[in-house]
Amino acid sequence: MKAQERHHLKQNEFVHTAARMADTFTAHRDRIVVVAAVIVVVVAVFGGYLWWKKRTNDQAGALLGRAMAISQATIAPAPTVPGATQLAGTYPTEQAKQAAALQAFQEVAVAFPKADAGLAAKYHAASLLLSMNRLPEAEQAYRDVTATAGRSIYGPMARLGLSSALLAQGKNDEAIKVLTDLSGDRDGALPVDAVLMELARACVKAGKIPDAKAAFKRVVDGFPESNYVAEARQKLTELN
Repeated sequence: MKAQERHHLKQNEFVHTAARMADTFTAHRDRIVVVAAVIVVVVAVFGGYLWWKKRTNDQAGALLGRAMAISQATIAPAPTVPGATQLAGTYPTEQAKQAAALQAFQEVAVAFPKADAGLAAKYHAASLLLSMNRLPEAEQAYRDVTATAGRSIYGPMARLGLSSALLAQGKNDEAIKVLTDLSGDRDGALPVDAVLMELARACVKAGKIPDAKAAFKRVVDGFPESNYVAEARQKLTELN
């Protein structure tokens, strides 16, 4: 077939295809217009959602950064010169710094409860409450984190913190239950050998020496390269 004839056939095919498309559009014009409008609306809504989510995360992240900065601020004695004010970014006592940081973390957690930064803020608030010896509040805060953390690293970390809050209140059996569950999660985010050491110490505190020895032995036998092996062996010797 000559090149000119092939070119002519391709032109005819294109014309027929274009004509069919035009007929199809005419026959279904209203439906096509509706579908196109729906697509535009969906794209606009989805784009708006992504913009809103990014804006929310940016705001939450900025507030979390501010709270973290407060928690790590420098302690500087209050000025004694008349009229002088506290140096910006510093606090006169550790207690004052902790109170300010706690308030900042709690504000983030309340304002952005579903954002990652809000969850992180809730966890840090719980840790501060524990360090401030506000134990019932710390316990509840850790429980709140575990209830909403999902698969986040803050879930197991909050459970570990919860065990500390329970132990500090003398709720030894509850704390041991939390640590026992954590130690059984070999695919979890926390090192099992570290959790076992916490479990063993909790058992010692509760007077459950056989259970403590069993936990220390699991560290020695199951994690021979662990940094805790030497301490676990020493504790076993002391408990025998």
